Amino acid sequence: MFIPNPKEIDSILALSLQRKYQYFVGKVTDWEEVWTICDNGNLVTAWDSSQRLLFPVWPAKAYAERNLNGEWANFTPELLTLEHFMDEMLPDMDEANITIAIMADPDFRPNVIIEARHLLQDLIEECKQYE
Repeated sequence: MFIPNPKEIDSILALSLQRKYQYFVGKVTDWEEVWTICDNGNLVTAWDSSQRLLFPVWPAKAYAERNLNGEWANFTPELLTLEHFMDEMLPDMDEANITIAIMADPDFRPNVIIEARHLLQDLIEECKQYE
């Protein structure tokens, strides 16, 4: 399990959106895990101000935990295997028009928002480097 230290978290969160996205793709393919949040065992989605249904994900539990405040205060981090995320969840989310929010906060302030099919393609490309 990937466990970033607080200093690393702060430095990553200060990066540009493009660099955060590259970091996310690299870490989740390297460690083969994706983190999201649950509310009483149910995966959490939320609507943003543009009326997009978003599914928040992070590269490590520590990033998810850092956002468990406000509306998300009672939620819990949930581990997803990269294989399940890529093979099952992203295709289903693409079909359901659910957009992925990379390293989101509860207010969905400027962060990386990407269509599921585009994230899947980027993850496939990154995984090829490990073959």
